[in-house]
Parts: sequence; C-alpha cells; structure tokens
Amino acid sequence: MRLRSHLLTLTLGTLLPMVILGVIATGLIAERERALFQRGATERMLALLTAVDAELSRHSSTLQALGSSRSFESGNRSAFREEALRALAIQPGWRAINLAESGGERIWDTRDLPPEVGATPVDDESFRAAAETGRVAIGNLHQEDGEYHFRVRVPITDDANRQYVLTARVDPRVISDLLARQRLPSDWVGVVLDANERIVARTVDQQRTIGRPASESLRAALAHDDEGWFHGATIEGSEVYTPFNRSPETGWTVAMGIPVAAVDTGPRRMAMALALGVIAALMLAGLLAAALGRRISAPISELATAARALGAGEPVIPAFAGPAPTSDVEEVNEVARALAEGGLAVRAREEELRSADRAKDEFLAMLGHELRNPLAALLSAAELLEATGPTEGPGAAAPRIVSRQVRHMTRMVDDLLDVSRVTTGKFELSRQPVDLAEVATTVVDSLDSAGALDDHQVNLDAGSVWVDADVTRLEQVLANLVGNALKYTPAGGRIEISTRREGERAMLVVSDSGIGLSPELLPRVFELFVQGERTLDRTLGGLGIGLTLVKRLVERHGGTVTAASAGEGHGSQFTVALPAIEAPVANEAAAGRLEAPAPSRRVLIVEDNEDARQALQEALRGQGHEVFEAADGPAALASIGATRPDVAVIDIGLPGLDGYEVARRLRAWSEGRSLGLIALTGYGQRETRERAIDAGFDSYLTKPVSPRELSAVIESVVSSSGVRPAVRLHHDAAGDTP
Repeated sequence: MRLRSHLLTLTLGTLLPMVILGVIATGLIAERERALFQRGATERMLALLTAVDAELSRHSSTLQALGSSRSFESGNRSAFREEALRALAIQPGWRAINLAESGGERIWDTRDLPPEVGATPVDDESFRAAAETGRVAIGNLHQEDGEYHFRVRVPITDDANRQYVLTARVDPRVISDLLARQRLPSDWVGVVLDANERIVARTVDQQRTIGRPASESLRAALAHDDEGWFHGATIEGSEVYTPFNRSPETGWTVAMGIPVAAVDTGPRRMAMALALGVIAALMLAGLLAAALGRRISAPISELATAARALGAGEPVIPAFAGPAPTSDVEEVNEVARALAEGGLAVRAREEELRSADRAKDEFLAMLGHELRNPLAALLSAAELLEATGPTEGPGAAAPRIVSRQVRHMTRMVDDLLDVSRVTTGKFELSRQPVDLAEVATTVVDSLDSAGALDDHQVNLDAGSVWVDADVTRLEQVLANLVGNALKYTPAGGRIEISTRREGERAMLVVSDSGIGLSPELLPRVFELFVQGERTLDRTLGGLGIGLTLVKRLVERHGGTVTAASAGEGHGSQFTVALPAIEAPVANEAAAGRLEAPAPSRRVLIVEDNEDARQALQEALRGQGHEVFEAADGPAALASIGATRPDVAVIDIGLPGLDGYEVARRLRAWSEGRSLGLIALTGYGQRETRERAIDAGFDSYLTKPVSPRELSAVIESVVSSSGVRPAVRLHHDAAGDTP
C-alpha cells in the first residue's frame, strides 16, 4: 500500500464512524418515510372502500324503500311495477328492475320480459344469498347483450308473509365514476373487484380491462388475506406497491397500484444525499492525504517507476544514475543509488545471457551440420556396402551394424537439436489426417528392419484410429517411447504396443516388462535430463531428453501423455491420448495402383565433402542413375551445360559460392528447361528452408539421408518438373534448430 494510501486510510478511519452512523440514520429515516407513505396510502384506500360500500349501500337502500311500498304489501303487482318504473327513471346507473319469487320465478321485469317459471336467475349465487339469508346481496359482474352489469338484490315480504326478491340491474359506470371523483394521482391505478376478483371499475383503461381477472400478484395476496400491502405488478406488468382491502359486507375489493418510484423516491433522495456527502468527504480526505504525502511519496513513486523500467529491461531513470540527491529523505536517496547500480548489473548480465544464447544457437546449428555431414557419408557408404558387399563371412554383418548405429546417432543428434527448440516452442507442426495404426506399423517395421527388435518380444496390436497430426512428429514420439522401452527392458523381455479409440480420444500405449520406475522417479520422468540410476559403465546410455520431447510434442498436438509403473522390476507403461477424428474417405483407385520401378535419371551431386560425395555417388549409381559430381558451386555451373542433368542435389554449405546462389543461377539457366533442384544440408533451421524456397529449390533434405530415400525424392521432383510447387520437406524429423 502506498504512503498516500496509508494517509488516506488514516483520514478515512476518522470518517468511517460518521459514515456508518449516517447510513444507519438514513436507513431508519427512509424506513419511517416509507411507513408514513404506506399508512397514508392505506388510509386513502380505506376511504375509497368506504365510498364504494356507501355507493352500493345507497342502491340497496333505494330498493328497500321501493319494497316497502303499500301497493306491494297489498298485493297490487301492477301498481307496484308502475312505482318501480318511476324509480328506475330517476336512479342514475339503473338499467332494469325485476321482482321474483324466492324460488326464482320472475313475476315481472321493467324491460317487459315475460314471466318465467322454473328458470334460473342470472347470477344465481347472489339471488340465493338474498332469498336464503334475508339480507341484501351484491352480485358479481356479468355480461348481457354485450354490456357489463351487476345486480343489487333485496329480500322483501308482503302482507301475506310471502318472500320475494327485488333486484336492480346496475351499470358498473357508477363505480368507475366514483373512482374518478377520488382524484387519484395520474400514475396511480385504482381498481374495484367483485367477489369473483374480476375488475368492475379501474382508473386506467376501464373499457379494455372491465371484466378481466385482477393481476396475478393481487389475486395471490387476496388468497392469503383480506387486507394488506405488497410489492407486485399491474396487469400491464408495471411494478407497483399495492394496498388492498376486501369489504366484509359486499365481498368486493378495493386496491390501488402505486408506482415503486413514488414510494422509494424519498428514501432514494436521502440515500443519494448521503452518498454525495460521503463522496465529498472522501474527496476532501484524498486531497488532504495527497497534500500531506506528496513530499514523501513523490520520490518513492519515482523509485517504483524506475524499478518497473528495470524489470522491463529499460534504462533506469537518469536522475538516479548520478550522485545528486532526489529527495529530502536520505534513505530514499540510498535506495535510488542502489537501484541504479542494480540496473547496470542486470543489463550487463542480460547482455551476457543473450550473447550466450546466440552462441548456443550458433553452436547447435553448427554441431548439427558438422555431425550430419560425416553421418551422411557413413550412411551412404553403409548402404552401398550392404548392397554390394559379401553376404556371408565375418564382414557380412558389418554394413548393417554401421547403418544401424548411424541411424541411432542420427536420432541422438535430432533429439539433441530438438530439445532446445521444443522446450521453447520454436517449432511448427505440419498437420494432416493420420492413421495412428499406420504410424505404429511404420515405426515398428523400421526398428525391426534395423535389427533393433531382435533381442525382445515385441507385439503390435494396431487398431485403426485417425488423428489430425504431424506424422513425422508422431513417428518421433513412438520411436522415443519404443526406444525407451527397449533400452530399459533386458533381452528376452516383452514390449506391447497398441493403438485404439476410446470415445473422443485416440490412445497409443507402450508397455514393457523392464526394470520399471521407482516411486521417486515416476513424477519426474518427463523432466529434462532426468534418468534412472546411472552406472559407471553407462550400459543404458541416452541423454535423458527423449521423454521430455515426447511430452512437449504430444501437448502441442492437444494431447496428454502419462507414465505408470508398479515399481522397480515390474515394468512400465506410457499412454498417449490425442483428439480423435473421423477416418477420411479412402481413395480406392489410388490405393489399388502399384508403384512402377523408378527410371534412371541424370543426377548432378554438388557436395564439398569428398567422402559424402563419393559414397552418395556410388550408391545412386548402384540404383541405376547416371551420376555427375561437382565439389563446389563454380564447378557445378561450369559442368551444367555439358552434363544437362534431370536434377541437381546441392549442398547448402558450399565454400565460396553457397548452395542458395548456385540454385538461383541454375534456375535462371534452366528457364524453359526441366531441371529439378534438391537442397541437401546439415542445417535444419526454419530460415534455411525459407531461403531455399526463395532460391528456387523444389525439395529440401536434412542430412543424413539414405540413398534409397534420396532416389525416391529425385523421382518425385523430376516427375513434377515443369510445375514448381512449394518446397517439399523430406526427412525433417529434426525440423528447426534453435
């Protein structure tokens, strides 16, 4: 926390009790304001309910007065009907009056309706209530002839003590007019419901809402209590507070919808005022803290800026580099001087590290080139001896041994060059649909043909499962896992390799019956340079980088690799899980064609290493090609017109005129002619391949390459001459060097 922050905290500490008290007081006042508002609204709602009850009572009183007429009591029905017609004419809102016996049979109706015997009255529920209880009954809203009405029913008795029900059919507009006279605020909603909780009158949208059920929130509240206050919504969905009350006399309900803003405005204003006060106090505290802490915190802030610049590798602020003080506090000046000295030391070490990193990259690139050149010569010579040497006797096995050991050394060189690039992410994947079973079969066949599996029982259970992957990198993964199993499994031991699909994952499993992994080693088995216990004779060999490469390559493919072992002497198992894809559609026509034997080609080899040049020349001649040689670029350019080769295999690292320039000049010479160009080099950097593309090469090979593989690439390049595709990468398990 900054010094200014500490000062601000101190200031806020004095304000905090006041703020807390203010919040509590505001809450109490806001609650009191809300309670006062609720009480006022409830009283207004009760006044409205009283007015509605009085209005309904007025209608029932008028009917009762009409029912006490002497003509009715004496049984003069015609005279009584005339009196009813006169009363109907002066009663606003009345639409009809009728007289019925207590059993429901209508005697007469002011609308000149004929008497009905045995018919059920409209709103039978209110009729029966009046007839059976002998009390006034207010009916519910009903629609007749396209208009809504409600009925006021009064039980009456004549001189013969016979029971009748006198009914007035009333227009609900008398209730809506009553609501209008209450002059509720324009944004409030007043509503009167009948006993069935249907709208009789409403201050908002009366014509469209009459007869509709009340809002869901109001009906839910009425289901629990006859009166109260709740937070709900109108039938239009507007959020409101609602006081309501159901009349115990009529069963009708009066409610009001009050907008939430009208209720909460007062408390909200108080809260806003408090918030503004708190903000003003905080701003004042901040200004005070800034004023008090500026002289102390400014140089400390400059030190922090200098430290961040140092962390980002930028020069430290010049003010700290000199002896002049920058603050009145001596301790701050001392830290500044120490920071400046530390910055100089860090930059010096960073420059040393960068130089060392560049030197390492250059060394590894040169190491790969220098090691691959003799390996290339050895591999070519070994294959030549294997093809032309004795098949029996003491020397028969020598070419195979040399070839196997050269390939082993090549893999070690590739791993050594790979480890730096893979651990720093400096490599790319060339993805395509790949059948994991084919990869496993290819790797096992390659190891078997090299004699690497002769001393072990190796079983392959290759179930077809497809992945989107770099086939060269997958082969490298499996070769490392199988090579690891061979190395740590004694002769005669068993190695199991399987590929299968489990749900959405493609599984590759390599298990062995070898020496196993100790519990201490198991969690660290994928770390760089980690190996089991080493002996002085180094019988197990290896650099301790193979499993690290496996883990990084699998993870770049979006997969995982795990190791398991029951302990030392119980073997081990490595499981690779990759995202599986559906198998691509097979091209049966292409699959059914047989490869024709490669024809003889005219090949020019441009190689400055005499042993490599001679070995490769003899090996290609043994495969039927006509081979020409050149030890450097000028010799190649001088002989091109006379030899007119189909393809030129050019070493990049030529003295004087390098392979790129030779390729550019040959490409210019061959304009309009068919000439394939193949780059052959011990370098494997990305920039080397990119320069090969720019120089005009058709293909790119990394040493060492077997003559058989080179012959296949030669045929591929010559067959596609005339159409120059992007550079094809062959034999590039190592990929980019750092």
